Amino acid sequence: MLPLLVRLRDIDRRIVSLLTLLVLAVPLLVRVPLPIEAFPATKDLKAFIDQMPRDKLVLIACDWDASVKGECDPLTTAMMDYLMRENRPFAIFGLIPQGPELAEVIARDLAKKHGKQYGADYLNWGYRPNFTTTLIAMMSDLPATLKTDVRDVDVTSYPMMKGIRSLKDVGLIYNVTGTGILSIYIQFCGGVPLAEGGTAVIGPELYPYLQSGQLVGLLVGLGGAAQFETITDFKDERGEPGGEGLRRMGSQSLGHLLVMVLIVLGNLGVWAERRLGRPRHEQPVDDPEDAES
Repeated sequence: MLPLLVRLRDIDRRIVSLLTLLVLAVPLLVRVPLPIEAFPATKDLKAFIDQMPRDKLVLIACDWDASVKGECDPLTTAMMDYLMRENRPFAIFGLIPQGPELAEVIARDLAKKHGKQYGADYLNWGYRPNFTTTLIAMMSDLPATLKTDVRDVDVTSYPMMKGIRSLKDVGLIYNVTGTGILSIYIQFCGGVPLAEGGTAVIGPELYPYLQSGQLVGLLVGLGGAAQFETITDFKDERGEPGGEGLRRMGSQSLGHLLVMVLIVLGNLGVWAERRLGRPRHEQPVDDPEDAES
């Protein structure tokens, strides 16, 4: 048994690479049943949306680009899917150029899935530069600031924009991002309820805003997307429960499990080697001159 443990310490790196590929790829093809327990911040976000008046517009601020698509895509999709199923109007907006474009692709796919139409159920206000200036102007006169949507149509011509004169008339701003842009919304959008969907790397920076009451809800990383999918009964195109958040959490969880198993095997190998009284492996020397010295 001990010699076997010693051998497991030196697993060929090609085998490790193959195992890593399998545990990451298989859950993307075959669903891995994972028990998902939603955090209080996730439940609070759903509860806040459920108590909003039906005609209140939700603004999905997509301040992300392709570099964080792996996490922000599921965070955006889970929210849009729920709003469409609940017949709640929403608008796409972004202070980062790629955000509204990437979100538009998601919205179009979900609109086909739920039988929704642009202009009647959702809008895309598009990208706007100059963070501070834009938000200050939108808090004062939103139609005059935006003027048109991405289709170059006057935003005031859409029925769902009736009664919206400023951001203060929006029911919720749901900001999806991998940056620290949330602080700008908090600074200049006072009085407007805010929620955040952030990547895992900025998660620790977001919880103080939640604890202070400046956020009504918070989703962090793939776990946050999977939790929201679970409590909102998300169904994919085939009617199966869960979306990309839950699917990718399977890959992430099995990947973490593989890392832990390899660490345990490595430590068991060291322990077995010492029990057998064998010397520790010497590091190979690439340069013969270094070996002589």
